[in-house]
Amino acid sequence: MLLLFVTTVSCVVFGGSSAGFFEKSECYGKFLRFPFTYTPPRFNGQLYFTPKNGGSRKLVMDKDEAKDSRLQISIGSVVLTDLTERDEGTFSVSINDAMPYDIIKLEILDCAYHEYRTYGSPYSSVVPTQTEYIEFLPFYSEELPRVLWNRTDPQANKGSRLQMKDSIWEIKSLNQADGGYYNFRKKDKTVLSRLRIVVGVNDRRYYTKVNERFVIENPSLDATWTVTFTPAGEVEKNTLMEAGNLVTDDRRIRIMRNGIEIDPVNIIDSGTFEFRDQQGYLAKIVELRVEDELLPSVLHPYAYIAIIGGIIFAVVVCCCCVKKCCCKNSSSKRHESAPETEAAPAVYYHDLIQPAGPSYSVAPVPDNSYQPMNSLVSGEHTTTSLEPSVEPLGGQGGDPAPTLGFDCLSSDPVPKFELKGLSIPSALPLVSDSTFCDVYTSDKLNFL
Repeated sequence: MLLLFVTTVSCVVFGGSSAGFFEKSECYGKFLRFPFTYTPPRFNGQLYFTPKNGGSRKLVMDKDEAKDSRLQISIGSVVLTDLTERDEGTFSVSINDAMPYDIIKLEILDCAYHEYRTYGSPYSSVVPTQTEYIEFLPFYSEELPRVLWNRTDPQANKGSRLQMKDSIWEIKSLNQADGGYYNFRKKDKTVLSRLRIVVGVNDRRYYTKVNERFVIENPSLDATWTVTFTPAGEVEKNTLMEAGNLVTDDRRIRIMRNGIEIDPVNIIDSGTFEFRDQQGYLAKIVELRVEDELLPSVLHPYAYIAIIGGIIFAVVVCCCCVKKCCCKNSSSKRHESAPETEAAPAVYYHDLIQPAGPSYSVAPVPDNSYQPMNSLVSGEHTTTSLEPSVEPLGGQGGDPAPTLGFDCLSSDPVPKFELKGLSIPSALPLVSDSTFCDVYTSDKLNFL
């Protein structure tokens, strides 16, 4: 016996150290099987559990004795059945009251089938085979699931909104109280399947205009409703109808068989209407937007974005067109002024002032240029203007009259000034671009 005990302790110490630490995930209602190392007769210590939410550590198994009714212990097997959210946390072991060390971290998964329904809608489904009873657990409930239907105990079905017909179960009109988890179990409490039902609110949005008639329909006709109204932009709720009775003094509002009538509608009726049943469960939300007749009809938010985008686009296009026109006009002006700029500049030549004696000829200017002449002023302010030549008299059809750009040594009479006793080798042209040259002779320049 002593040898067996020593062997068991040795196996636990060395086996436990070799087993290591495990992270496991299991669905709600399933089971957790512990490693063989921590099963009797090999393991002869304590098994603890520490909840994930920070609760105190509790003893689950002491040697081969279970401290939880769901823990099934046998030789070579330790199983924790019917897992719930409360089993999410860390399991640890201790030998001979030594410091516990962690062996398993457990996560509980929501493996239920999800369904979404609105307030007042029915729900029905086929019951899984071998289902012995159906239990229900509301959302965020700290209580244990309650039985809605029991195959062997019909008395347990009284007062339940669930109805069973053959193999089909049904709830005719759902509300928020029916939202939660439905577990379908066998006789041994094993979960066959799990269903999660979420009950939502009927949400509606309406648009109308001032002075029109508007009716807000009740969620259903088989209940009395309490209706509250919250004006747009405010948070305080005003009661319009309580338990089916009108409590407002507004004469525009009256109760109808199928809802509430507002006639005529005013701008102050914009806001949110809420319908609640006698248990206080929210059944319907109506958002009403009233538009003044003087304003344009209500547009979708995207319509306003489209309008703004169109305005911006039009402005950009106009700017581009104006810029393009300006550039085009500027380019046209440049092209029109180009010929004037490209014309050959007028060039004037001025002959050298020579003393009496032999003179030298100057190369004539080409005849293909028509150049204006500047009047030359003598020392006595005598002005001689040159006029363009005309066709010879007599109607002779000879060559056309010569242009003004003729040779400086031509025989045409030109006023000249001659210097006696003074020789000036050269003189700068009167105009840098002149093509006409003259020789001036004057007695007044004879001062030597």
